[in-house]
Amino acid sequence: MKDSNLISIILPVHNGQAFLEDVIASIFSQSYSNFELIIVNDCSNDNSLSIAEKFAKKDDRIIIVSNNDNKKLPSSLNIGHKQAKGEFITWTSDDNILKPNFLEKLIDSLLKNQVDVVYSNYDVINEKGSLKRIHTTGPIEHILYGNKIGASFLYKKEVFQELNGYDESLFLLEDYDFWLRASIKFNFHHLEENLYQYRLHTDSLTSNIQYNGEEKIKHRQGVITMFKKNADEFSWNNNTLNLLLDSFLGEKIDISKYLNEKKVIKKDLLKFNSKGFDDTKVIFGLQLLLRNQLMTNNCDFKSLIEVLKKERQLLFHSSFSKKTTINYILKSVFL
Repeated sequence: MKDSNLISIILPVHNGQAFLEDVIASIFSQSYSNFELIIVNDCSNDNSLSIAEKFAKKDDRIIIVSNNDNKKLPSSLNIGHKQAKGEFITWTSDDNILKPNFLEKLIDSLLKNQVDVVYSNYDVINEKGSLKRIHTTGPIEHILYGNKIGASFLYKKEVFQELNGYDESLFLLEDYDFWLRASIKFNFHHLEENLYQYRLHTDSLTSNIQYNGEEKIKHRQGVITMFKKNADEFSWNNNTLNLLLDSFLGEKIDISKYLNEKKVIKKDLLKFNSKGFDDTKVIFGLQLLLRNQLMTNNCDFKSLIEVLKKERQLLFHSSFSKKTTINYILKSVFL
């Protein structure tokens, strides 16, 4: 039956008055109407709370929770989730937009495909709401090499419960860590539709990492903590851990020091593959990531020259199609 499943939408807010009305309006423009909106006011000192209260007076589907102090995003997410009555949950930021069919498309896909998490593509927009680009998410097999889920998703409440929520020590990495842990235990489905708008602007949390030196250092340490936690769980060796950290953090990579351990690294990476992932995609994702790293200015120059020489030799002698040749190069040079 249409709209028969209650969906809980968590909306953490900290000084989000600039775009808060827009995101709330987008939620109440949904084609799917059986939802509750849990706004977690994280000690805002602007007009965020009064904006939320204005909407709450008009619709009893809004629940407002106010933190007594600024607890940050992961704690606010956990607080909101614990208030949720819905069997299905999503959350959004105070500066983003849900397209009108966001809930309808995601819940239909999750139920149809009998999965625990569904995620989709989305727009990246600027401060004024103009389209910058369309972001294609996934595949889930590449989750070790970055947050491939992104901003547009829906999941069963049991996913949150089983994982004991978001790690409150990993501010601004809480979502990526959540998906890493979820990918081990739950089934994911990528919906090839564009259902959301993710806004880039100077006051966003993402911008804060990019331009604030202190936040960059904290973010870097968080990445190291997150990967070490997974390395311990899967008994990865140090070469595997360091390769993932180097590639994720954009460090200079000397591929030659990893080539002698490539069989061990490959075996380690596939330990993460407990949900029937495509092994080829898991390894191919790292190959592409490493090649892209080598083609930037952050590469180890000698390794890059070696790779390019080997590619040239293979291309010169190859009678395969271009696609087959490139795949062969990747497999030969890296893992």
